[in-house]
Amino acid sequence: MTSPPRPDVFEAMHDLMHAYRARMVRAMAAVHPELTFNEVRALHFIGGHPGATQKELVRHSGADKAQVARMLGLLQDKGWLERQPNAEDKRSRCLTLSTEGAALYQALRAARQTLSASVLAGCDEATQAQLLALLERVRSNLDAMPTDPDEGCAHGTGP
Repeated sequence: MTSPPRPDVFEAMHDLMHAYRARMVRAMAAVHPELTFNEVRALHFIGGHPGATQKELVRHSGADKAQVARMLGLLQDKGWLERQPNAEDKRSRCLTLSTEGAALYQALRAARQTLSASVLAGCDEATQAQLLALLERVRSNLDAMPTDPDEGCAHGTGP
């Protein structure tokens, strides 16, 4: 029988993500001061998945469709994004980075890798692999949970 999870584990993950995000925002501002965190995430996704659709970006980001559409319009207006007709579905567009967008993506990626290396300093490859496996297991457990917060919970024991 497993022991109940220690709440401080999730509090530590929460604190870690906030601290990491703050550092990431500063690192991204050094690359391009006008970028928002969500724009960085979109550029990173599109740079890593050229030809992805807006629907795939919405699914990945968890953001509202209209919010993503506005952001993509801004990225296109800035000259960083191109939208091409989707050969498989004429109603959707495939997203790719422009030449300028690709250069920005590479600069953002390099800044992210530098920050990640600093954060993981002192953790060898085996430790990093173990951490990643543990996080994937926790995420898998979370994904397997019912989407209705009341579903699967005994009365009075909510989330």
